[in-house]
Amino acid sequence: VRSRRQRQMCIRDSVGTAIGPEFRPINVTSAQASAVRDRFGITRPLVLYTGGADERKNLPRLIEAWAALPLPLRQGHQLLLAGRMQDSNVVELQRISYLHGLQEDEVVFGGYVSDEELIQLYNLCALFVFPSWHEGFGLPVLEAMACGAPVIAANTSSLPEVVGTNEALFDPFNITSIRDKIQSALTDAAFVYRLRAHGVVQAKRFSCCLLYTSDAADDSLRV
Repeated sequence: VRSRRQRQMCIRDSVGTAIGPEFRPINVTSAQASAVRDRFGITRPLVLYTGGADERKNLPRLIEAWAALPLPLRQGHQLLLAGRMQDSNVVELQRISYLHGLQEDEVVFGGYVSDEELIQLYNLCALFVFPSWHEGFGLPVLEAMACGAPVIAANTSSLPEVVGTNEALFDPFNITSIRDKIQSALTDAAFVYRLRAHGVVQAKRFSCCLLYTSDAADDSLRV
């Protein structure tokens, strides 16, 4: 039986079995892209979050930050919150969206996502954002980077080590910080290029021991 310390060790040299080899940049065909967009009601460039909706995932602040974006930028994109969530959580997040003046199609709740759909979404998204303020590891961040998505995340708990670059991090307790990082990632092509290039390399530095650090919430997409 592995000790807690052994389970939390981060051994970096290859992705190994930390995530499956299917999490990689792929050529999503136009037919596949149309099918997955139709499935989730996506009609504009996509900003993606995957995971649960418990308090530490920090989704209310993400929605508030989204609402604070410049109107043309916000209306040119959609925020997809993908993953199995309790109905009560979805209702509350929809209420927050409404209170901040967001239209129904600006924040989309995807529910359960299959692995195939998840990999396609990672490859299609304009940005992956992970605002959680506490994670045992944060496996979706690694999956998204391995698929070549530009990734930004909170600067707390394990996430800075997983992301591996300070310029991709924001303060999850500060709505302005979240908003500004999203805005930069959606408007600065050079920044996005750096995020994509860094993420693929960073993902390859983690090995199988990371499987033992992922928490139950990270598996909410597939259970």
